[in-house]
Amino acid sequence: MDLELQEQIRKVQQNKALVQQLMHSADGQKLLAMLSRDGGAQLRQATDAAAKGNTADIVHMIARLMESEEGAKLVRNINDRIK
Repeated sequence: MDLELQEQIRKVQQNKALVQQLMHSADGQKLLAMLSRDGGAQLRQATDAAAKGNTADIVHMIARLMESEEGAKLVRNINDRIK
């Protein structure tokens, strides 16, 4: 699963218009809220690393999020929009 998730993250990184569209969607806003529960510090660190090509932290955060039913559904919805 992690390799598939990393590939999806790379796909999103390469398409800035898609990133904007996703982040302004209701699902994107929910995702940001769920990933920012600690005030956003971990998310900022993970996105900074991803911008430099290291997606491990963001993949780990999303994998943890997907352990909940709500998080898994949200990620599936977003993944469907990316395809």
